[in-house]
Amino acid sequence: MKEIHILGGGFAGVWAAMSAAAERNSASAEMIRIALVSKTPDLIIRPRLYQGASQALSVPLAPLMKEIGVDFRVAEVGKIDAEARRYRCSGGEECEYDRLILATGSKLKHLPISGMQEYTWSIDNFEDTERLDFHLDQLDQLDPNDPAENTIVIIGAGFTGLELATELRSRLGDKKRIILVDQAEQSGNDLGATFLPFIEEAVAVCGIETHLGTTVSCIWPGAIKLSNGKLIESRTVIMATGLVASPLTRSISGEHDAQGRLKVTPDLKVPGTESIFVAGDTAHAFADANHATLLSCQHATELGRFAGYNAVHDLLGNELQVYRQPFYATCIDLGEWGAVFSTGWERKVEKVRDEGKAIKMQINNEWIMPPDPALGKLKIFEKVALAIEVEI
Repeated sequence: MKEIHILGGGFAGVWAAMSAAAERNSASAEMIRIALVSKTPDLIIRPRLYQGASQALSVPLAPLMKEIGVDFRVAEVGKIDAEARRYRCSGGEECEYDRLILATGSKLKHLPISGMQEYTWSIDNFEDTERLDFHLDQLDQLDPNDPAENTIVIIGAGFTGLELATELRSRLGDKKRIILVDQAEQSGNDLGATFLPFIEEAVAVCGIETHLGTTVSCIWPGAIKLSNGKLIESRTVIMATGLVASPLTRSISGEHDAQGRLKVTPDLKVPGTESIFVAGDTAHAFADANHATLLSCQHATELGRFAGYNAVHDLLGNELQVYRQPFYATCIDLGEWGAVFSTGWERKVEKVRDEGKAIKMQINNEWIMPPDPALGKLKIFEKVALAIEVEI
């Protein structure tokens, strides 16, 4: 029996498992056992956590894995020994593999700011989002005249910070002061010039204050201090400072990028190893000849699909596929104002406001959701094989 082990139950890991199972089924390769190891029992629809920790965003993995014939276990992996082809799980158990797919995702980037660990919130994972939701629910019960209780500061005015700020305005109404802080001179700086006028309009419409071109130097229980000396009273400071790859990437020798991702070959292997594929936010791959993948579910699902395919065919001695993902789109939710949808790496804006919002809702509610196990394994395998076509 040959073993393919997939580490990580996020988008890349789940799509890798479905893809590997589909290829095993197509090749009638019953001698291949596929196992998915996840530190949580659910696939968390992380791109939607800006909306809050709804149970609809926590999808149980066991029924889907059972339907497609993939072994599933909940455990946290502590170390990978690439040379011995084994890894150690929480509790000390060691597991051996013939092919490994590393898909353990990313986590919030922590900054060297005094008080960040103790006095901030985030939407980095489901549990953190639940804690933030509970905190936000208590705000109306606190002193309405206390500015610290009625001011929400979001550190990071990029994609996540903007989606969260505009969504919080919709959720909390006009009673709260919402502030975005970023070292960039413009909100949504990483999204480029085509998005800028729409972001500025949405931020203004939603009544969100901005402190740009500055950083946070210190965080206390009831206030933050900016690098320009300004003091802002707030007991709700939320970090949206970007992502870095899972620390498990450091268990594998190879070249890492600035975000900690492993640089991989076009077929998603780690150079110098014959047994390890990397997918999702742990992989620095090229979607086309000129553009590296981003830490996003858009790239994670396809990276997982290619990695699952290649892991099976590698064991069978077949030709591997070169990962390519020519279609690229960006869609940012901007609360009650609407959304902006663009296509291409140059981010050509195609739909805005209500029309953009309709596409964002389709992305959130359909495109990124895993298939229902009730479809049956053959329908699931068909879904994995089909590329998404976008009508604009």
